[in-house]
Amino acid sequence: MLRLFSALSFALWLTMPAAGQEITLHHGFGQTTLDPGGVTRIVSVGYHEQDFLYALGLAPVGVHEWFGGQPYATWPWAEAARLAAGAAPEVQNGYEIDVEWVWSMEPDLILATFAPLDAKTYAQLSEIAPVVGPPADYPLWGAPWDAELRLIGQATGRSLQAEQVIARIAARIEATVQAHPEFAGLSGTAAYFSDGQIVGYRSSDGANRLLAAFGIQTPARFDEMAGTAGNFVVSTERFDIFDLDILLWLVEAPSRAAIESLPTWRTTRLAQEGRAIWADAAMMGALSFQSPLSIDWALDRLTVLLSAAADGDPATGPAEDAGSTAGRP
Repeated sequence: MLRLFSALSFALWLTMPAAGQEITLHHGFGQTTLDPGGVTRIVSVGYHEQDFLYALGLAPVGVHEWFGGQPYATWPWAEAARLAAGAAPEVQNGYEIDVEWVWSMEPDLILATFAPLDAKTYAQLSEIAPVVGPPADYPLWGAPWDAELRLIGQATGRSLQAEQVIARIAARIEATVQAHPEFAGLSGTAAYFSDGQIVGYRSSDGANRLLAAFGIQTPARFDEMAGTAGNFVVSTERFDIFDLDILLWLVEAPSRAAIESLPTWRTTRLAQEGRAIWADAAMMGALSFQSPLSIDWALDRLTVLLSAAADGDPATGPAEDAGSTAGRP
């Protein structure tokens, strides 16, 4: 075992760039030249990048709270990895990026791979330290988690570790797909409920992308309806758009009660055949975060819920407690 550990450690060491070896990364806001070997103080200004850093064994000095009010903005699925990395980051609250707060953290790398970033803020942050924006060649908020992890791995000199994480999760998903061929060809999507209206998401949304990995496809029309933010809003008179084989509700308890009280909901096949999944607080957070750690945590739980929803039997329809106080954009 010691020999195996030493060989692995040596292999990892070989992939770590020495200080002074600069690389140039291309991302959604252009390109950034940096020295991965010289990175010691990382600030994440995006909503979920802390999970990616913990998955790579890295400890950021500052992170950005998205929702949930968790200590260190770290949800339970990432807590063990945070502790293992020895991270106790400062937390910036509020949806927008606080540039002055970032400056006060004295970073040598700023991660904004899933962040409310615009050209002006990117320019301001670049005056502080090298900034890595979202993966190139994807719509804003639409890059898959593995592309994001690879980019973060390159920026921090942890490419080998990133590939190991990606391979492990891909193997778990593939094993699940092989064990559940009944998922293939089903229609399904994730949805939110806000101010009495239904929020739908394009197929590249994280939760929808995970459903697609199981063989459950979001209707093509959702991509046509989604705006630049990746979502669209319709009234409750249009439950027909969402009346699919499976609907994954990412909603809080009051929203669930409001939905279930609507006559237009009760007449759907989803309601009558028990095809709706009501994510609880932790599952809602995990499927919103779509990080390597949250997917790893959610995979087995989600599989059980999908199986119960897919059979069309209301007696087995999943009914998780949606007791979240969180919100999803």
